[in-house]
Amino acid sequence: EDTDGSHWQYLKTTLSRGFVDLLERDDAYERKLVSQGGGASRQVVPKSQTNSRNMARRGLEDFDPIPSAKRYFENVLAGRRFSARRSLLESSNPTLEKSRFLALDSTCDTSWYSDYEKVLEEDNTFAVWKVQPDLDSATLSALDKEVMEQICEAEVKTLSIMKEANVCKKCSDGNCLPPHSLVLLLRNKLNDHQSTCKELMNAYTSQVQAEFTSQLYNCTNEYVDTFDASTLSPGNAPSCPDGYIPTLVDFFFGKDGRTNLRYTSSFFHTYEADVNSVYKIYQQFDGADGNIVLGVYDTVDESFNEIYVDELVVSDMALAVASLGITFCAMLLHTRSPWLTLMGVLQIIYAIPLAYFVYVFIAGLNFFPFLNFIGVFVSAALGADGLFVAVDKFKNARIHNRRGTTEDIAAIALPNAAGAMFLTTSTTMVAFFATCICPVPPILCFAVYCGLMIVFNYVMIIALVFPALCLYDIWLQNGTKNCLIGMCSDKLVVEDDIEDLEKEEPDHDMPLKLSFIHRILSGYYSILHRFKWAVFIASLVAIGLCAYFALNLPLPDSTEVRLLPEGHPLELHFNWRGLILSSSLFSSGTSVQIVFGLKPGDTGVQNDPDTLSKLLLDESFAPKEADSQLYLRDFCDRLFAQDFTSKQYPEYECAMNQFDSWLSEQSTSLTPVDAYVNNCNGASALPLPENVFDQCIISWSQAVNNRDVLQENGTVRILTIEILASISLMSSIPEIDDEWNRFQKFLKEESEIAPSGSNKFIHTSPLWWWFDTNQQMLSTAIGAAGIAIAFSAVVVLFSSRSLLLTLFAAICILYVLAAATATLVSLGWELGFLESVCFAILVGISCDFVIHFGHAYIHFPGHVDRHERTKYAVLHMGPSILAAAATTFAAAIVMLFCKVVFFTKFAMILFMTILHATIGSFVVYIVLNDIFGPAEPTRFIDNLFACGRKDDVSNSTDDDLVLTKHDMDDKSKYEVTMVTKGRSSRNGEEHEVEVILSEKPEQYDSGKGV
Repeated sequence: EDTDGSHWQYLKTTLSRGFVDLLERDDAYERKLVSQGGGASRQVVPKSQTNSRNMARRGLEDFDPIPSAKRYFENVLAGRRFSARRSLLESSNPTLEKSRFLALDSTCDTSWYSDYEKVLEEDNTFAVWKVQPDLDSATLSALDKEVMEQICEAEVKTLSIMKEANVCKKCSDGNCLPPHSLVLLLRNKLNDHQSTCKELMNAYTSQVQAEFTSQLYNCTNEYVDTFDASTLSPGNAPSCPDGYIPTLVDFFFGKDGRTNLRYTSSFFHTYEADVNSVYKIYQQFDGADGNIVLGVYDTVDESFNEIYVDELVVSDMALAVASLGITFCAMLLHTRSPWLTLMGVLQIIYAIPLAYFVYVFIAGLNFFPFLNFIGVFVSAALGADGLFVAVDKFKNARIHNRRGTTEDIAAIALPNAAGAMFLTTSTTMVAFFATCICPVPPILCFAVYCGLMIVFNYVMIIALVFPALCLYDIWLQNGTKNCLIGMCSDKLVVEDDIEDLEKEEPDHDMPLKLSFIHRILSGYYSILHRFKWAVFIASLVAIGLCAYFALNLPLPDSTEVRLLPEGHPLELHFNWRGLILSSSLFSSGTSVQIVFGLKPGDTGVQNDPDTLSKLLLDESFAPKEADSQLYLRDFCDRLFAQDFTSKQYPEYECAMNQFDSWLSEQSTSLTPVDAYVNNCNGASALPLPENVFDQCIISWSQAVNNRDVLQENGTVRILTIEILASISLMSSIPEIDDEWNRFQKFLKEESEIAPSGSNKFIHTSPLWWWFDTNQQMLSTAIGAAGIAIAFSAVVVLFSSRSLLLTLFAAICILYVLAAATATLVSLGWELGFLESVCFAILVGISCDFVIHFGHAYIHFPGHVDRHERTKYAVLHMGPSILAAAATTFAAAIVMLFCKVVFFTKFAMILFMTILHATIGSFVVYIVLNDIFGPAEPTRFIDNLFACGRKDDVSNSTDDDLVLTKHDMDDKSKYEVTMVTKGRSSRNGEEHEVEVILSEKPEQYDSGKGV
């Protein structure tokens, strides 16, 4: 029908083959089934008309075929749509025909009960019932009187709610059509559709129950035994009662003599109602008492679940914003300055649009997944960490030099803070950017955006917080009492001198004292130092145990990504529905396509899922060649002979086989159709002459509306074959992998015997795509972790300039990763889609605290006792690390109250990472340094870099100052100020400089050679 080639051109350049709308082909097939199967008594409405009515019912009259095709495809992916073809097959089955005559009141249309497809229509609401849900093994059965009575009463109350909301199919008397359930089956058996539930149970005597149970038992076994798994059609089961379908019993009923029924279902006719209207009242539906039996509700296609998750995302985002508020409060408590807190908040806020600008306009990423919003909370936590470090560095520098100007303090503190923050920023940034190796767009975009926000957090700290600290210091030195500048500002400059521990210097204007947090840390170090060997041995044991359990982190059993906790009623519905017998019987597997004429490839924008790929034609495909025609004709017989393949429906034939049969029919027909007469040159079978093949098969495909044959400008370019695989989306990862390998092996063997014109075929399936996505998640988690750990080791080596400290840091990072992962294993986690995203965050922030401690450990140059270095590191960086940890803890705890699983998993892994990073740095790393730490940590690396350096100062090109004379005050041993003359080695000019002398002059090193 595509006479001008425009539709083909549109498909080739715009849509991938998987999204081609198949409605017309389905319509044609249904008409063919009716004509062949004697279905004249049943009017078949083409799917295209049905879909149009559905669109109008939902208020979507402006029908767009591309979203429709996507929705069709999503249904195939989820395995939730039962084909209309199956309904046609079942309509001629005697077992189902009996259910057309249910003994229901004459006021109701009972045809709905007999149409399996209509019962399972996507918008119908159905309840799944579980007997004694809190017990591992039930002692009651759904067929027992007390259970049946509760189900009956719950159905009546639910129908009353539906009737009031006008969301059910009504009978002529205005009442809702009863649900398809065991209760209806029992009423039908007793021919009693008017009595109350109590009256019905009075008639449900023990004898009736035994008969009813026996009848269901025999029916179920007969139904399963005669069920044709290859065609997904039931056989002849005369023992079944009227209205029986396998949604009424569970998978275990009837097996091995089992008559105890634990799971059953009730299907309500709500298809004609708006699903949002039903959702608004579904929580009012009666689920029985919850002890004897519990019922949970959803629609066939999980509409309630999807709507509920969308609502939860909004409420959970509010909790996430609340966690930001806690972060800001922690910043205020630590800085004790509203001014500095405001600057810290602004640097976090400004980083968001700056990162977005680079993300869109420089990186060229237009796809912005919801996952990116999670990065805001990572950015806030790490931005607060940077603020704490900058403020503490500045305050400590001021305490060490009380008489210095703000410029002097800034010259010492700000470069030191910038260097320390650069180290931690770089490791976290690289951890996120390393996740960019993942080809899955949402994960890649998340990694890029988070990495950019980390970078701009650092930039904005330097641009906003550093100048704000200078102003803050100037205001305090001028004696301001403004509470917006600093709370308790008169105390800020007299405490926290951790260099001279617990000393009071008589020459100081004010006595020195340790702050509360420093007294706690000093006491902590004393205890750790006393029991260091016991702690060291315990740390080694803990690392070994954690590593052992971490290696047991399993891969997911299925590819399904669930967003609600397991105990939620909607999640219970999802889990329980899989145990209904119909779910196993009609688990039809997944569609797989064999495609000739295409090359595998994606020409779309990789990081924008909204843009699709062009088809990549295989120019070597030549189906018109005689040997290719015969090969393609015989290919299907060998394909469907494999035990892992089956036909989509019993009458399915490959295009080449249908074409061959058509040639045979037309060649012997007294009245051949015009398509044959005008294009096929009287051919009766394959192979056709090459000059006739294309025009003949194209005319045939257009005449019968077959879309497995696609042509361009009169030449066949693509040939497809539809297969039903034996697995589904719910299958385990190993099962999917095995299935893919079976297909791959078969097609590889076929390609070796195929002629050159048809030996480059491919196989494709939604299941393969989803399987590959999960595998990419695993490889990304491992690869990104490897990159981040390697880079972290380099950063630690660069910052500490010590091989031994680098080894200690690696051991600590190993502990953090192993302990956090082992904790998640104990919580029952698997390395699925969501967990892989979280692991990128874990690796990125696991080494930050260690880097801070290592940077502080090497503060003293020369030979200094390891214990003094370790204590200084604990006291100097401990407050900043604890403040950052406490901030992240608080934010994570708030997010643990979210409902969406991703938010809670994100919060849990963030909590566990910070917890073990704090333990690892304060315990493992500190005790290693206290026992084995070097007294001169940088000596080896410094000597390597010093090789070849000239010692002659006169040859130096730096502007060093050489002291020539001085005027020194000898009255004090400490902090003696002297004024001396210095001569520049570059130009010989003399400069007057002030030098502070002390027992530890390196504490006052300005970095300028003094």
